[in-house]
Amino acid sequence: MTITRRSVPTRIAGGALALVIAVGLTGCFANPLDAIVENATEESAKNAAEDVIEGITGGEAGIEFGELPDDFPSEVPLVSENVVQSVTVAEGMMVTVSDPRSVKELAAQVKSDFSDWEQVMWTDQAEMVVGMYKKDETLAVNVGIMAGSDGEDSTVGYTIIRPEAE
Repeated sequence: MTITRRSVPTRIAGGALALVIAVGLTGCFANPLDAIVENATEESAKNAAEDVIEGITGGEAGIEFGELPDDFPSEVPLVSENVVQSVTVAEGMMVTVSDPRSVKELAAQVKSDFSDWEQVMWTDQAEMVVGMYKKDETLAVNVGIMAGSDGEDSTVGYTIIRPEAE
């Protein structure tokens, strides 16, 4: 077995991307939190999700539905203004948007949007594409694109790593 050592930003970014994907998938699969938030208001569901994230990260978390975080970096381009949700933690933030275009079209848009950034990584597995970009050593962004299922829009998750987190 080979063990690959990764830098702290890479581990944080990877973990955050996994969290974005997991949060995005909860709409499609059974969610263990359903029992907790069943018959709850959106605010109490948001509070429950924040508690889970705070327990995982050990710090404060903020969740918004349909809105960007107040301190979202203006230099990060989004493929769509249709914000599904955002999560803010001390290390950065995660934003998920939806878009009716195909994964291929969205991947081309992301590459174009980030053309003046350094592309650190890009993987394309047809139904899911992941890219990592850096800008002048001041900002790192992971982008994950997932195809929608059963006529649903594709989702694009952005994980933004704050420079002080590195």
